[in-house]
Order: sequence, then structure tokens, then C-alpha cells
Amino acid sequence: MPLPYGYTIAAAQYSAIRGDVRANLDTHMRMAEIAASAGVDFLVFPELSVTGYELDLADSLQTTADDPAFMPLHTFASQHDMRVMVGVPLKAASGKPYLGSLILGGAAPIPYHKVHVHDSEAPYFQPDNKLGLIEHKGAKLGLAICADLNHASHAARAAVHGADLYAASALISESGYAREAKMLEGYAREHQMAVLLANYATQSGSYIPPGGSAIWAPGGAQVALIDDTREAIVTATYTEAGWSSEIMGLDS
Repeated sequence: MPLPYGYTIAAAQYSAIRGDVRANLDTHMRMAEIAASAGVDFLVFPELSVTGYELDLADSLQTTADDPAFMPLHTFASQHDMRVMVGVPLKAASGKPYLGSLILGGAAPIPYHKVHVHDSEAPYFQPDNKLGLIEHKGAKLGLAICADLNHASHAARAAVHGADLYAASALISESGYAREAKMLEGYAREHQMAVLLANYATQSGSYIPPGGSAIWAPGGAQVALIDDTREAIVTATYTEAGWSSEIMGLDS
């Protein structure tokens, strides 16, 4: 299904400071303000954006959806009727935390937990199996975190449940980018839904990304791309005339 006319999606290509939640959330807010000024409806940050992709810090930095640290960004998103997807370790009822995302804005933050945890992540995180799908302004938004996108069944499940968009919050390295971008293009083509990738701009943990945050239209055509490693926001809007896109740096 296509997104509603005029609905604007955006990927935040972003750099995290290891373990510095306050500073990282300050950058999230700055990027959300830029996005709101451009009329963005759904803004997606990379995997574990709040802490950085720092697996050894997962236990000490795990938190909950009602953590007051998220309230300024949640309130801002609500005021602008925007949804913002951020990445963070989330406490579980028992055992290891989830490698999670929070969707901020609206009545209350909504958690999503990574389904397909890498072998390297398994010592630090546990997987979940719940569908990630939210509705906003008539759009059905399917949620994914990094390795989720490597499993075709994950995107297919979102499509079966009516997703208009498959949004991947990720940290993809230079060596894996071409393969995984091709997979995302394939999901857009096969399932006739828009697909979004939010990748890191610079190294986090041991991974060095190429940037490359991007958006594909239903059918597989790439309609937006940051083709370098700057920190920026890339947007795409579906209109009656087709797709339009924009790239905004942090000085916008």
C-alpha cells in the first residue's frame, strides 16, 4: 500500500558519543527540530542511537519507555504530531535487556524489540518475536532493527499486516552495505511498500559505516540517498505528482 499523500518520512544519519545519553539526546532533539521545521511526520534514528552501538554498556544503560530522559523529545514530537524512532537497550521482565527502539510522540512512547539478534549481540541482549507496526496519520509503519532486515520473513510479516513503510534502524558497515541495501530495494519491489534505512554517519562500537541512509519507493526505485558520511536528515514525501526528497544538514 502507498503512504498517504503528503506524508513525509525521514532518516537521521547520525553519530553517537559512546555511552553519553544526555549528549546523544541533545543531538536527537536538534535533528528532530530540523525535521519538524521541514514537516517530517516520521523520523528514524539508527540502531542504539541513544547509547551508541556499545554492546558492553547494554546492561548498565538499559532503561524503560517511561524514563524521564526521553520526555523532552517525546513532548516535542507530540507537539508537532510527529513520531520519532530512537534506539536504546530496554529492560525485560527478566534476563538480559532487549535491543530496542522507542517510538516517541503521541499518547505514550511505544517500544519495539529486535527480533533477530546477531550472535555477537546474544551475550548482551535477548530477542523478542512481537510484530513492530504502528499507525500514524493514516500510515502503517513497519519497524525493524538492523539484522531484522536480513530475514525476508521479517519484511514479509510487516507487509502481510498492511505496512505502507518498512523502516530499518541500523548500523551497517562498509562491507555489508551493498548487500543489505539490495535486500531493502528488493522488499520495496516485492511487497510494494516504501522502505527506509537510517544508518550511522561514523564509527560506533567496532563498526565503520559508509553512511548511505536512503529511502526506496514501492516498486524499488531509490528516491532519496545521503551518498556520503555527513550527519544529516534525508526526507521523502509521497505526493500526487510522485516522490520528492530533501537532504538537510545540522546547520539547516
